[in-house]
Amino acid sequence: MKAKQADDIVLLKQKIIYLQSELARYKAKAQAEGDGGAIQRENERLKESLETAETKVRELTKQVEAVMAENIILKELALQSEQRYEELEKVKREKAELERQLMQSRPNRGAEENESWFLHTLRQQNAIAKHEKSEPSSLSSPFSFSGEEE
Repeated sequence: MKAKQADDIVLLKQKIIYLQSELARYKAKAQAEGDGGAIQRENERLKESLETAETKVRELTKQVEAVMAENIILKELALQSEQRYEELEKVKREKAELERQLMQSRPNRGAEENESWFLHTLRQQNAIAKHEKSEPSSLSSPFSFSGEEE
């Protein structure tokens, strides 16, 4: 009996070793499945992050396109502004030139503008009278007051 008990003990020890190895294998498998679940959860989390990033990329792409369109408009406005500025500078130069020409022609007029209407009219009459004395008129008018009749 002792021999049979000894064989049973050996057999039970082998069975314990076998069951311990099976237990270790199942634990490893459960841990692998647990890690697999963790990996799967991590995979799902990464997919959500990827979708969020793709959404953000689309939004940023739209913003970039809007900024590029705005940039084109601003460049056109800058060009128009530059053209207007050049036109204004040209007009300013023309105005300055005309003012210079006017100032050159004014010294002669300056004295005339400062005198009264009476003096101006008197000068005109004197100029007409001098002109008539220097060139006697061959034409006589029937309405002349000179007293000569033809």
